[in-house]
Amino acid sequence: MIIEEIVMNNFRVFKGEHCIDLAPRESSGRKRPIILFGGLNGAGKTSTLMAIRLALYGRQSLGLATTKKDYYDFLRESIHKSKKVIEQSKTASVALMFEYASMGHIKHYCIKRSWIVSGNKVTESLCLFEDDIELSELNNEQCQGLLNELIPIGVSELFFFDGEKIAELAEDSSGDSLGDSIKKLLGLDLIDTLNADLSVLLRNKAKQGVSQETKKKIELLEQELNKSELRAEQDLINYGEIKKVLSSYQNELNVLENKLSARGGAWAKTRDQEIIRQAELSAEKKQVELQLKELISSSFPLSLAGAYIKKTMAQIKNEEAKTRLKNSRDYIHDHIKSLNHSLAQLMDKKTYHKVLKTIKQEFSKDNSELDSIEIIHDISESVLARIQLCLRDAVEVQKQQVIQYSKKLQQLNDKIDLSGKNISRAPDKTLVSDVLEAIGDKQNEILDLKVKQKLYLSNHKRLLRGQMDIVRQLDKLTKTLKSSKEDERMIRYAVDSKKVLTDFSKESARLKINDLESEFIKSFSRLSRKEDLDIKAKINPDTFMVKLLRNNGQVLHKDELSAGEKQIYAIAILEALAKTSGRHLPIIIDTPLGRLDSEHRTKLINNYFPYASHQVIILSTDTEIDESFYQDLKADISHAYQLEYQPEQGTTVANEGYFWKANILEAVS
Repeated sequence: MIIEEIVMNNFRVFKGEHCIDLAPRESSGRKRPIILFGGLNGAGKTSTLMAIRLALYGRQSLGLATTKKDYYDFLRESIHKSKKVIEQSKTASVALMFEYASMGHIKHYCIKRSWIVSGNKVTESLCLFEDDIELSELNNEQCQGLLNELIPIGVSELFFFDGEKIAELAEDSSGDSLGDSIKKLLGLDLIDTLNADLSVLLRNKAKQGVSQETKKKIELLEQELNKSELRAEQDLINYGEIKKVLSSYQNELNVLENKLSARGGAWAKTRDQEIIRQAELSAEKKQVELQLKELISSSFPLSLAGAYIKKTMAQIKNEEAKTRLKNSRDYIHDHIKSLNHSLAQLMDKKTYHKVLKTIKQEFSKDNSELDSIEIIHDISESVLARIQLCLRDAVEVQKQQVIQYSKKLQQLNDKIDLSGKNISRAPDKTLVSDVLEAIGDKQNEILDLKVKQKLYLSNHKRLLRGQMDIVRQLDKLTKTLKSSKEDERMIRYAVDSKKVLTDFSKESARLKINDLESEFIKSFSRLSRKEDLDIKAKINPDTFMVKLLRNNGQVLHKDELSAGEKQIYAIAILEALAKTSGRHLPIIIDTPLGRLDSEHRTKLINNYFPYASHQVIILSTDTEIDESFYQDLKADISHAYQLEYQPEQGTTVANEGYFWKANILEAVS
């Protein structure tokens, strides 16, 4: 599957019609997989992901427990609210164009989901086109059924996800979240539903032929099961309601943060940190200056007179050679005097004078050369060695150190200047105190809601576990039934079917889990920043709990992982699930790097995004994929969009480019 285009009309922050090309483009002989969206908080990144999911799945995109009323309320609230007009629009739509390959054939689909509000009534329509031909013979439910067959919603959750999905898997210790994903991946959730339906059939038949006492027990257990199901459903609804409120609160918080930023509040929040940082930089600068002074006060200045040093050293070496020769000559002359006396005794006078003349002529050659060198520096060999060592240290060592310290001093001066500018930008605290207080209050409200949301989810899971116990008790009572031969045959088939379904579900999960463990190990080792963190994963096929093991067999508890490593763990699980699914779908990730440190981000940038799929749509802030990370991804970026919110218009515009990149030609160059 390749998503070719998304069209949003009056949808949330997008006023009017916005067509965004999402098809990977070819460059340098290959298609680059990444389409990058950049936008500040509240600019429409999540709305873009929501538009894609809404087009494909309608009400199911908000969760399986979403009621029709809640869905229509969502559609009503999703119509763009314009700041410039009194009469607001009553209609909105999202459309998605994509190509889908099946059995060697590529088909092009277009989905258009639109809705209109009239009074308290919301009317939704769904149109589906296949190869430019509208499938008009299908009603809304049938169109939705066809879309669910093409891209099952359970599988799509492994490909279209946001930070919340990552956080859910990262913090899950019970195996519930992973179990849900595996069941949806294999379609085992349908088997669970069928199994539950067979259990209801057996219980209904059991009532017809059991004792009054057993029948009473079954009825009481069924009543308890119904109450538990209602409470569990209500907890899930409450969880969804809080999720919507959280989304609203988050938008309000984004508005407050934008307001704070407009007043220079971003500088105010970091002013104290900047003052501390400036003091630290100044202390470091003093230390560097001291080191420079020590170098300059030693032999370093000699390195500044390179030509003079070279000339002086040549003179000193010549003088040293002349001195050595003179000493040698004097030594020889002393011996020649003694030799002259001996020669005079051994030969006749004529021969003696001839030999003496020859000796004098030979030594007179060196005397003329020695006399031509002027002795300026009268130094010993040991002093010469010390001078050479000092000059070598000045030229080869201290000069390089001075250059390095000078560069560091310049960098520190630049940082101190920048820190000073940041401090000067900070407004008086009284000007932003009201906004800071409002942000603090809103953050506390969000925190309280998240605690309640977690409690509802915990209660929901606890009730589900209780329901499983009740169902087991009911199944046990069912075995005591007495019925007619026809009923017996039906019951026997139902019991056998339940057993087959249970065995099939377990065996399918076991086989898929083997592949999943293998893919997870590959992904986690590739994405983790700790090169020595070589682990294995064992997934329990019954509980779906993950046990991490070191190479020596020692258990690595999930709590031992840092917050960033838990995020990497969750992304590795999602990647493993996606690869195990066998489906070739695009990856869409909304703000995936918020909780990661720079090293984990680097791993994700270099080892995940370029290879995650044939089409990877990333929705990021400027602090997640910044200029440095952008450069790392550039070779794999097809094109980029910047979502710019225009507060005076109250709308977002998608322009090609990415923050500091003005247009697409720059973005991929």
